[in-house]
Amino acid sequence: MYRKYHTKGIVISSKIEGDSNKRVNIFTENFGLLNARVQGSRNIHSKLRSGSQDFSFGDFSLIHGKTGWKVVSSRAEQNFYEVFRNSQTKLKIVNNVLNLIKKLVSEEEAYTPLFSVVSNFLNFLITAKEQDVALSECLTLLRILHILGFMRHDPEFSIPISSSEIKSKDLEAIAPKRSSVIKLINESLKAT
Repeated sequence: MYRKYHTKGIVISSKIEGDSNKRVNIFTENFGLLNARVQGSRNIHSKLRSGSQDFSFGDFSLIHGKTGWKVVSSRAEQNFYEVFRNSQTKLKIVNNVLNLIKKLVSEEEAYTPLFSVVSNFLNFLITAKEQDVALSECLTLLRILHILGFMRHDPEFSIPISSSEIKSKDLEAIAPKRSSVIKLINESLKAT
C-alpha cells in the first residue's frame, strides 16, 4: 500500500503518454516540482481531466510508487489558461513565469515561499490593470530569483523582496527603476 500525499499545485506543462494518459509537471507547495503520471486523463469522462490541464491550479493527491509519482485525484480550483485566454499579454507572462519555475526549481524539493509568490502573482493578474502587468512580472521575477539564490539583494530597490504579496506601493516603487530591474533580472538569468 502506498502513502497518499496531498498538496496544492499548478500544472506547468503536460505531455501525452500513450492513448489516454498524460505526464504532467506540477509545481507543488509541499514537494516543489514533480513529474507525475495521470492515468486515463485524456478520456472524456475522466475525473482527472480538468485537474491535469496546463495552468490548472488546485489540490492534488499523489502517490509515489516504483515508477515515480502518480496523480490519483485532483480538484481544480482555477484554470489560469481559461482565465487569461482573452489577454495574450497575461497568458504569455504566466507562461514565462511558469517556464522559469520549470527551469530553475529542483524536483522534489519544497519551496513553500516560492509557491506563495507564484500563486499570489497569478491571483493578482486576474484583476490587474494593464499598466500593472509588466511591473508585477518584474517584481515576481525578482522575488523568484532571490528566493532561489540566483540574485543578490540590491539595496537600491526599496521593495520587500521576501514578501509574497503584490501591493500597489511596491509596484509604484519599482516603476521608475524598471529598466534597472530588467537589467538585473537578465544578468541573473544569464548566470543560471
